[in-house]
Amino acid sequence: MTFLKKLDRAVALILKAAATSCCVGIAVILFVRVIIRFTPLNLNLSWTDEVVAWLMAWMIFLGAALIARERGHFCVDLLPLKLEGTRTGALLDILITLLGVVFFATFLKYSLDLTRGAVTFSLSPILKVSDRVPYASMPVSCALILIYLARDLFAEIRRLF
Repeated sequence: MTFLKKLDRAVALILKAAATSCCVGIAVILFVRVIIRFTPLNLNLSWTDEVVAWLMAWMIFLGAALIARERGHFCVDLLPLKLEGTRTGALLDILITLLGVVFFATFLKYSLDLTRGAVTFSLSPILKVSDRVPYASMPVSCALILIYLARDLFAEIRRLF
């Protein structure tokens, strides 16, 4: 097995573990909030809203990168299926991948601007954590998705020739 395949598997394991951990964290926090509501305990759990929002952002964007790795995002495939195996179909696949690259490169640029723009004094209301924490999920996942799109593009070009 080549180095890149091993690296890809390691990244996939990390993405799965991180997204799963975020999901479990959300479930635990929300479960505790429901239980506390029906007990005489008077605990201030307002900080959990922020943490759940951060975990949700990271879970969604890391999950999107994982789905991009496996080429599992939904698509309208009527035309690609009709053209499958033809040179026109291969060109269509390349065009679709290039459009994805343009979209995610633009998304990466603007998400980096947003993350950098969340200056250190832009803090969450309760926990006083920088807004860069949830915003960073966007450029991280965009970079990973762009890597997977580059992999797909090279495979499609190789298939064309």
